[in-house]
Amino acid sequence: MAGFYLSVRVLHVVFGAFWAGSVFFAALYFNPSVMEAGPEGGKVMGILQRRGWMSAVLVIALVTVLSGFYLLWVMSGHFSPGFMGSRSGILLSVGMLAGVIAVCIGLFGTLPANKRMGRIAAAMARKGGPPAPEDLADLTRLRDRVVLLIKVIGVLLLVAVVTMALGPHV
Repeated sequence: MAGFYLSVRVLHVVFGAFWAGSVFFAALYFNPSVMEAGPEGGKVMGILQRRGWMSAVLVIALVTVLSGFYLLWVMSGHFSPGFMGSRSGILLSVGMLAGVIAVCIGLFGTLPANKRMGRIAAAMARKGGPPAPEDLADLTRLRDRVVLLIKVIGVLLLVAVVTMALGPHV
């Protein structure tokens, strides 16, 4: 059983690092660069979406949260009130809640918006010629929403990383 627990812990840490790193990179460097590139940046986003990057990050996020739930369940003695009310239990619970909220924002906010942007961009490419003003307005609105949501997810993941790092040691 100890081997399984350690395997899940390694999975949680590695996937969590990838998830947080991806979000921090997107929020601080990638999204601003794509926006600065203008229409060419949209092409890069389309390629990333086709290659499944956004879906992969969401799967990694889900695995991170589910493995974290299991780890807290084991570490806390099946969510015993004594542990859950301790400083460690509270910190780890705050981190887990931040991770769950971040996944929900990804699933119900960024993923649908990214898919809608992909459909609009594909329709614009099929039409050819200059894009319709309403299509550009929709893309801009959706892009701005995704950029904001990724920043919110980044803050939530920062909370999760800090609380997970401190939780077992207080």
